[in-house]
Amino acid sequence: MAVLLNCSSRSNRAAEQRVRLGELLKESGFDAEMLCAEKGQHMGELARRAARGPHDLVVAGGGDGTMNTVAAAIADTDKTMGVLPLGTVNHFAKYLGVPLTLEGAVRTLAEGRRVRVDLGEVNGRVFVNNSTLGIYPSIVRDREALRKRSGLNKWLALALATVSGIRRHEGVRLRLLLDGQELQLDTPFVFVANNDFKLGDVDLARQRPPSSGELGVCVAHADSRLSRVKLIASALAGRIQKASDFSVLRTTELRVEAPHRRRLHVAADGEVLKMTPPLCYRTRPEALSVIVPLSSDVSAGSRRQGGSSDHVAALGG
Repeated sequence: MAVLLNCSSRSNRAAEQRVRLGELLKESGFDAEMLCAEKGQHMGELARRAARGPHDLVVAGGGDGTMNTVAAAIADTDKTMGVLPLGTVNHFAKYLGVPLTLEGAVRTLAEGRRVRVDLGEVNGRVFVNNSTLGIYPSIVRDREALRKRSGLNKWLALALATVSGIRRHEGVRLRLLLDGQELQLDTPFVFVANNDFKLGDVDLARQRPPSSGELGVCVAHADSRLSRVKLIASALAGRIQKASDFSVLRTTELRVEAPHRRRLHVAADGEVLKMTPPLCYRTRPEALSVIVPLSSDVSAGSRRQGGSSDHVAALGG
């Protein structure tokens, strides 16, 4: 087993957590090679090395950004990914049903089952949870700038960045092509889901997640500043499902054109990238083998057991 850890934090708590992890792995009978990334960009190098290495099980320890990096490295290989949720939100771990405690996560590695789940992709870049364009990437960029400049904690920086983003964001003029449909709109955001329709702890669409081989696409129709403010406020309050200018669609591929933009800021699992449109989204069905608890309701692909298999396209509401 190779265990890849984001060791950029120098806090005593992080150091104690790593020591405890080593103890738990040993108690569970694992012969683990521990690999530490001292900076975020080093995680990609470690993940690619692990993908070429002899270990069948590659364990990612960190937040959703770490999960993204490791999943991208071992996708479509014979490696299996284990999940140690050591981040702030841990959305991918929650989706899989992996316990958020270190003890529970290690127990899952020892006792869980292997399933293959879907990945999403935009212009060749993998995402395990979701990809967003519009106001959200701007908020993430402002949040990180505030943290670096002022030393604020993540949640306070996010609140301030959100207020600033709502006040100055102008929306983006886009043309969306999916499953024979065409949408032209001026929108504050487009959200593309690989699994649940969740952005952090905000549930954008309280319905079944995308089925295997599908992407879920949430589109905001808002052509004025006031309507954008109302829609974003509804999202933050968890009431966006009641908005009349919000659509949920399902598709296997999505093309996003931006006639008046040379570059777009795109968030993939919370990391903001600059991409040249058009943006080409697609699914990679069952591309990743991952360990989940025996009790997890995740089955093959992104489908949860018991979910409806019918396709839904809700334009205009």
